[in-house]
Amino acid sequence: MTIQELQKNIILFFEGKLSDSEEQTLREYLASHDVPHEFSNDKRVILALVPDHSITIPNGMEERMSAFIDNLPDREQKNRPAFAPVWRWVSGIAAALILASAAGLYFTRQPSKPQLTEQEIYACAEAQRALLLVSQKLNKGMDQWQQANYEIVKTQRIINKYFKYE
Repeated sequence: MTIQELQKNIILFFEGKLSDSEEQTLREYLASHDVPHEFSNDKRVILALVPDHSITIPNGMEERMSAFIDNLPDREQKNRPAFAPVWRWVSGIAAALILASAAGLYFTRQPSKPQLTEQEIYACAEAQRALLLVSQKLNKGMDQWQQANYEIVKTQRIINKYFKYE
């Protein structure tokens, strides 16, 4: 097949104007011959789209494959060691024992709460009173600041209204 014939057949293939036998002939030619570089992409597409009818399935192959697939679970059961379920139980019990012992050690080894002396308790109470006083003074200052801010905004509105900026 010449390059012009090959190009013509490829164009006819993509236009859908080749018969099944012509498509098969084109496929066989592309599968068995080297083509110029400009046809390499077309070759891959045609080889992927046109099925190869030269492959034949032997008689009885479907029945043998079905029987093989049906026997697969049985084969897996036969090859499984007999002690596998026992190891699952043993590993589960071991994991539960490890978790229980770890939890027990965690809760039994907790440090006891330190006992405070009267002087330390008094110091904590004084610190709480000081923090409460600071908090009250900050809140009072914040209220005064908000009031001052409100008065400033109010004054600016009056000035803007007087000069007609708004």
